[in-house]
Amino acid sequence: MFGLPEDASVEVVHIGLVLDIGVILLAFILFRFARLLGGLLEMVHKPPIEGWLKIASWLLILTFALPHYIAVAVLYPNRATNPEVVFWLQIFRAVSFFGLFAAAILALVPCILYYRWTSE
Repeated sequence: MFGLPEDASVEVVHIGLVLDIGVILLAFILFRFARLLGGLLEMVHKPPIEGWLKIASWLLILTFALPHYIAVAVLYPNRATNPEVVFWLQIFRAVSFFGLFAAAILALVPCILYYRWTSE
């Protein structure tokens, strides 16, 4: 898989994994914030847009945490064994950081709308 040899090493604990754990915790906090924002929007009689935060949370988990874990734990330690691994490493890193950017935009829009609606 990904051009790795059979005896490829997998690092279980790496400093990059701390970032993955933090992002997963952030996703769970966004789920909780979505519930809170849904209640606040209901009180001010505005349309429910907390679904965007739930989508951002899943996007963080699926397009950032998982590809970043694969890049850090599987591909990065084996980058010297096969040049094809470097290609996959760049692909997984690009996907993870574009996913992080998209999740940030999806989380920012409902917050800006809530601020505009409540400051009128």
